[in-house]
Amino acid sequence: MTGSRITFMGAVPPWECDIVDHFTVAYYYQKLDHATDVILGRAGFDPADPAAPTMVRCLTRFERELVKGDIYRIETVRLAADRLAHRLIDAATDTVCTRFDQCMSAPIPESGVAPVTADTEPLPHDPPALPPANARWLDTGVDVLGAEDCGLRGSATSHAYILRFSAAGEHLRDAIGITPSYVREHNVGFATFSFDARFDARAGPGTPVSVQSTLSHVGRTSLHIEHRLLDARDGTEIARLTQAGVHLDKARRRPSPMPAHIVDAARELLGMS
Repeated sequence: MTGSRITFMGAVPPWECDIVDHFTVAYYYQKLDHATDVILGRAGFDPADPAAPTMVRCLTRFERELVKGDIYRIETVRLAADRLAHRLIDAATDTVCTRFDQCMSAPIPESGVAPVTADTEPLPHDPPALPPANARWLDTGVDVLGAEDCGLRGSATSHAYILRFSAAGEHLRDAIGITPSYVREHNVGFATFSFDARFDARAGPGTPVSVQSTLSHVGRTSLHIEHRLLDARDGTEIARLTQAGVHLDKARRRPSPMPAHIVDAARELLGMS
């Protein structure tokens, strides 16, 4: 398999699906972590070595849904010395479902990593659109990292962070009126279509963490949410996520307009009223 583009193969079990009934975003990142470890091993690194290259930024575009029972694979190519492209593909239809464009902390040798090909379209690496200075940040998570949150190197994985950001998003949306009861009564949800994740520091088991969240954009059907995960002891930022998604009609599987009271509450959080 040396030099193969395939770096992970799996299936979607029901316990990896979310409240809108599709493969939950945190598990995409768990599989991305596994694919990255495969690449590191092929390139001559020990994936368990704390000195091995780590992910510092990852742009993600969610293009098609996967649901329970679907089978998939991840294919990976080397875009540049410190940049990898991963494509999560529905193995039954050969359809690209998700694109990851990953920046690493150090160069990855060409040996053992498939080279970029003409069918690989890099995602644009634009600076993230940050919230305005007067946006109000909410406390949306309090937790302690455990051994189960940590990977081969003993530090927390991106999967562990995305799980916390996902829960934080539910608390933020509750604050603007997209409450659990509203979601159930109206058969709606929030479907993510892009991530811009940045990882600034390592954290290990026993680290107390907190999450703060706000908005950076409010549209007719869409929200852009900004999360930051902090070391609760000194406020050091460990990771940050810009999450873009839509208010989803679950029956039609289509974006639907948000009610006026939700848009107004979102605009107030954003500092627009």
